[in-house]
Amino acid sequence: MRLTSFLLILLTIMPWASRAANAAVVANPAELQQATVAMRTDLDLAEKYIKQALKAAPDNPEVHFICGRIMGRQAGDAIFSALSYAKKSLTCLKQAVLLQPDNTAYRRGLVSFYLGAPGIAGGDEDLAWQQVEQISAIDALQGALAKLNFYRQTEQQDQYRQLLEQGRIDYTAHAEFHYRHGLLLQEEKHYTQAFAAFTAATQAAKDNADVYVLNAWYQIGRTALFSQQQLAEGIDALNYFIAHAHAADDLPEKAWAHLRLAQLHKLNDDNALMQQHLGYAEQSNDKELQREIRRLQR
Repeated sequence: MRLTSFLLILLTIMPWASRAANAAVVANPAELQQATVAMRTDLDLAEKYIKQALKAAPDNPEVHFICGRIMGRQAGDAIFSALSYAKKSLTCLKQAVLLQPDNTAYRRGLVSFYLGAPGIAGGDEDLAWQQVEQISAIDALQGALAKLNFYRQTEQQDQYRQLLEQGRIDYTAHAEFHYRHGLLLQEEKHYTQAFAAFTAATQAAKDNADVYVLNAWYQIGRTALFSQQQLAEGIDALNYFIAHAHAADDLPEKAWAHLRLAQLHKLNDDNALMQQHLGYAEQSNDKELQREIRRLQR
């Protein structure tokens, strides 16, 4: 069996807050950092390191959390061993929560698993909602974000929209609410409003390691492409993204930004800049990206 790609996406959330909270409690073994780095390019190597980290620090919640992420990604890539990896992922995520129950990032990892995995592998919407309620009891902001994720993934659009509107009022300084609002408007092809929402996200004072601010810059470029409007603003936004983005699971590859720039420059009839950015994009091994490049070159 192959687990849904949704599980793969959800288990790549970067636990910035969890690391800071955990650092004051338990020292992280060197193998944890090695596993985290290896996750980006070699999951088998990451699995090797995280197993070593589990032996070195069996009571470290961050080790168990990263174990859950690695095993979850392995499950997303596997066929015959997918169920085994999924069970290992769930075991690790549960242990992380058990060791540090007030860590909302760990509980959101469990929510992601329960919503992303099929029932045979441990997926369960009721258990996901239980974790959402626990998160809400610990921290109102994180609870609102967890509820948004839950409503989105369970396709409860009315509840999602209502909570998103309220969140933008209650947490106006937080980039994530404006970013999510922009995505919703973009999906509905309300491009002018989407531009405004993404711009609000880039100007928000609070963010998680600039993840949503940088994603918003990227989405301004995509919105310009989809709408074929505000092309100059879209080009500027993508150039800003390329200049400031760091390599992370929750940010698009810079190669994708170069492709979007190539597409925008084509709309501007600027063949030289289109070819320049295509050259950068072509350096990526991403198969979907390569298909998009071939489509643009026709």
